[in-house]
Amino acid sequence: MGAWKKLNQQDVYLTTYTAKKSWTIESSSFNSQGSVRQYLAHSQSSTTFDLRDEDLTGGPDSGSDSARFHQPLVYRSIAQLYYQQYDTASGELLTSSSFDNYLESTLETGNRRLKKDAIVYSIPRNRIGTHIEPGTLSLGSEQYYWRSASFSSGGYVAEGKLVYDDGEGVLRRDNVVSGSAIGNIVYSHGNVILTEGEAHAYYSEFADQDISWKSNVPIYTYNYTVRLSDYEFNFTQNPSAITGSDNRLRDNVTGSYFQPYITAVGLYNDSNELIAVAKLGKPLPKSQNTETTVQIKLDI
Repeated sequence: MGAWKKLNQQDVYLTTYTAKKSWTIESSSFNSQGSVRQYLAHSQSSTTFDLRDEDLTGGPDSGSDSARFHQPLVYRSIAQLYYQQYDTASGELLTSSSFDNYLESTLETGNRRLKKDAIVYSIPRNRIGTHIEPGTLSLGSEQYYWRSASFSSGGYVAEGKLVYDDGEGVLRRDNVVSGSAIGNIVYSHGNVILTEGEAHAYYSEFADQDISWKSNVPIYTYNYTVRLSDYEFNFTQNPSAITGSDNRLRDNVTGSYFQPYITAVGLYNDSNELIAVAKLGKPLPKSQNTETTVQIKLDI
């Protein structure tokens, strides 16, 4: 059994905090995780869209038809979203533009230049929360990979190294401060875009990579303050305190020194439906001389 007390509006308020969770997916389990996808992006010379089978390909889980994508469509999507506000030749930010390209920093730590090919690693929303924490993402293995075959017409051999997020929306090789810029990261969308030629050549050949980042997940806490005046709830509601056919209180609970204990608080909605139960760590004696306050926090 229990006693009822209606909460006022000032007794209920909402607070928030952000939980930063670390995520790591190793290359050996990249496919089985089914979370991070790799998309290849390729530019078509024609302004009209040309659907060609050779441009239709898959990502890390390419065995399923539903996982296939069209490279020119990926290219046009990232160009529209992230690169329209930048000069195609110099990669510098234009002084005026009608596009919102989700700038990750007010500092010009690196230009955005989208070349003919790019690679997108897309992290789903349930793994990043509101956004990726700037400066926490790394992609690739600490081991160096060398290939005997050339990856480009220039004749150089691709070398795979770690890719770092510099905290300002730029992906850099080797060093987050002075390393060469090889792409961009859009924290709010969870998109990691590699645009530099050698990086594209390597990561298109080796799609499965170690990848680590921190997510930002907002936690909403509902706070309920239950205030019990000194004259309220001074009688027990325990059925064992009732005796006889007339349901009178037992002698041991009628004395002036008897003090009931609070063990749980149930929260009900306006329809008198129980929606949550708060259990106290230990029984709380109800004071008959001062106000008793029970603070309930419910995280969602």
